[in-house]
Amino acid sequence: MSIDLASRVTSIFRAYAAGDAFGVAHEFVEATDTRVENILLEKEGWPYGGVSDDTMLTLLTVLTLNEENPEAAAEKFLSELRLAVPHLRGLGPTTKAALGLEVNAHETHLVGMTNGAMMRCALVGLAFSTAQKDDRDALVRALASATHTFESAISCAQIGASLFSDALENGDSNSVISIIGNQIPKWEKGKKGVSLDPIETLSAVAYVVENSKTTAQAYVLACELGGDADTVAALAGALITARKGTDSQFENIDWLADIAWEEIPTMGEAVELVCARRMK
Repeated sequence: MSIDLASRVTSIFRAYAAGDAFGVAHEFVEATDTRVENILLEKEGWPYGGVSDDTMLTLLTVLTLNEENPEAAAEKFLSELRLAVPHLRGLGPTTKAALGLEVNAHETHLVGMTNGAMMRCALVGLAFSTAQKDDRDALVRALASATHTFESAISCAQIGASLFSDALENGDSNSVISIIGNQIPKWEKGKKGVSLDPIETLSAVAYVVENSKTTAQAYVLACELGGDADTVAALAGALITARKGTDSQFENIDWLADIAWEEIPTMGEAVELVCARRMK
């Protein structure tokens, strides 16, 4: 395994988890004109530095990369998801429904159409070169469809994975907007912030990445948008790190040591699987 590849992929995974932990204190707070500080905050009822289901579900998804086909990968994900439920915080309505758990009445209309598929499948794109688009799309479709039924949720998951595939291969040579194309509208800041809608979430991620120079700036801007802050911070922060490498200054963030890294011991295995598949 290339040491450089392993190091880059490790930083991307770490940036995802750190953005998740940074964003949970700001989740579903209305968009604000007050600047968010680059400080890891505590959240009532949440362990300091703890990640949400965003990171946990992403790792469960990536750990299916060694399965022999997309269908087997989707089956493994659901099987491991059922076992992991007691250790997951912040499960969304679609994941709850897929597991047969009770969904809040005000969220039932969101089942099958949320940003969760993109959130957990995006880093799968790191395992594929841009030339392997068909194989990547097939795997992401199967993994996304394990929980999500709406085409918008599945296609956004495929686009999200394509962004990370391109970033690892081409850095920031290609703009995020050029990769997404005209499929996703430009982000327009609203009072309620970023919803669970996958198209809106992808639009927000693109906006944050295009308007940030460092990972820390991406975290801050993602939270200033309001709404589903942990998901946008995780995706945008990881994408900036993938696109800019050491220039993202991710490893210089002074609160990284406060992340509850011990909660995510499978990250190393996930990185190894990504690198092995990428080099195959």
